[in-house]
Amino acid sequence: MELIGADVVLKTLVEEGVDVIFGYPGANTLPLNDRMADSPIRHYLMRHEQAAAHAADGYARATGKVGVCLTTSGPGATNLVTGIATAYMDSTPLVAITAQVNSDLWGRDAFQETDIIGITMPITKHSFMVRDVNQLGSSIRQAFQLASTGRTGPVLVDIPKDILSACCSLQPKKSPAATPKRIENREQLERIAQALNRSERPVLIIGGGVKLGDACVQMSDLVQQGQLPFVTTMMGIGSVSSANGFNLGFIGTHGNELANRIIHDSDFILALGARFTERSTSVIEEFAPLATIAQIDIDPTSIGKNINVDLPFVGDIQEALTELIPLIVPQNRDAWLERIRMERQAQEEKLIDGGCGQAGTLIRNIQDAMPRETIVVPDVGLNQIWTVRTWKTHSPRSLLTSGGMGTMGFSVPAAIGAKVGAPDRDVVVICGDGGFYMNIQELATISYYRLPIKIVVINNGHLGMIRQMQDLWYDARFTTSDLGDKVDLVAVAKGFGIPAERIAVDEDPAEAIARMSGAAGPYMLEAMVDPDNYVYPIIPPGCSNVEMICGK
Repeated sequence: MELIGADVVLKTLVEEGVDVIFGYPGANTLPLNDRMADSPIRHYLMRHEQAAAHAADGYARATGKVGVCLTTSGPGATNLVTGIATAYMDSTPLVAITAQVNSDLWGRDAFQETDIIGITMPITKHSFMVRDVNQLGSSIRQAFQLASTGRTGPVLVDIPKDILSACCSLQPKKSPAATPKRIENREQLERIAQALNRSERPVLIIGGGVKLGDACVQMSDLVQQGQLPFVTTMMGIGSVSSANGFNLGFIGTHGNELANRIIHDSDFILALGARFTERSTSVIEEFAPLATIAQIDIDPTSIGKNINVDLPFVGDIQEALTELIPLIVPQNRDAWLERIRMERQAQEEKLIDGGCGQAGTLIRNIQDAMPRETIVVPDVGLNQIWTVRTWKTHSPRSLLTSGGMGTMGFSVPAAIGAKVGAPDRDVVVICGDGGFYMNIQELATISYYRLPIKIVVINNGHLGMIRQMQDLWYDARFTTSDLGDKVDLVAVAKGFGIPAERIAVDEDPAEAIARMSGAAGPYMLEAMVDPDNYVYPIIPPGCSNVEMICGK
């Protein structure tokens, strides 16, 4: 069989360690789809292109490898945009391959011709079109290098159909150019260590960059070495086990009051792989007013971008922590730790149910029924906050969610990618009815491939987080947030071939949870919850992190 461009793409993908592609075909992808019959790469046919990007994203988050998605030109490519932006905001390593119209049709308004390069430039590390079949191999390799190094993220490769179909010879793999060694300021790490050792009320802020940098072991070692309390951003959850006695929870708008208050009272903060977004800091001018702030990040543009930093360090987090840990001298901070213990006790007494009501209790019961290493994939909305506040993570890649972009509809397709990437681990989705509707078609994918994903739809008949904000700050004018109760989601799931049942969270759901957790294949629970089951505490707009409210 004569070698064509599509063969080069597939062979190069195999060289890069790719074993799975999530995609949706079109006329322009057919050269690739056809040659996949002779490739070891498995192709999962999603039911929507956006879901293909989310599935590749979920695969990458669950495995640490680069996720790959493939779509055709025009609407196929543009439907990827939300998924690519989601990966970009959370720094997920992703390569999106789009098939373009033939080269001789460029600029002629051809059928399904779209400038996907121009569209995706702001939401990728790099977007480029391959114009020469002899550049295919090197272009794919470059895409993987860019996606997986530095601050990781998505890269798009657009390939015209005639390039995929063109005859060519196999291009030899070139040795990658040596990555120049970053000149790191070791003295700055010593300054950070000295400031940390001198501090009386230190706190670590752990961001998603710790997981992305494979620095979770070193992060745990730092916590233990210095006996240091820590908070996380939403994306940093799971970097250090939730059972660790130094964990104060996650910070920000919907975070733990303990975490926000301790940050406010600290005299030294070391942030690792965290960007200090407004969802974490609220009012920047009132964030940690007493603290000297140090920040370690591989991305220089993230240092000091949102908040003034006294001790910046640009570099690989794993390497930085390896150098930093021996410099940390354990100190007697009994007064600080006792103050934290008393604050924790006061918060637990004030929020007996963790601020999540019956929905939080349901999630706790689900985790208790699932294996310890279960991957949970919350969607976006109240369901996300209920989950991240309630689920106790035990390993770095066990909670996957859309943080920076806040993409509703992420959870179901991302869970598909997670299950494909980690077949030996159980995967459970926690989503709201609003987010579930957005990619409900992927039940067909789950059913077709018999993926044993467990799905919990917490149904309050509303866009719950919007309803809570309308209730609190818009005089309870519930406009445009009522989804209604006319859809029988159990019947919908069964129509896709997935066993399902409905429960009420205010009744004992133990038997239904047991049936779900014990099911050999996919299973869905529709959990009915009162629309007034909100999440507290919450920071009102324009307020600081210590002005959280616990109710109306």
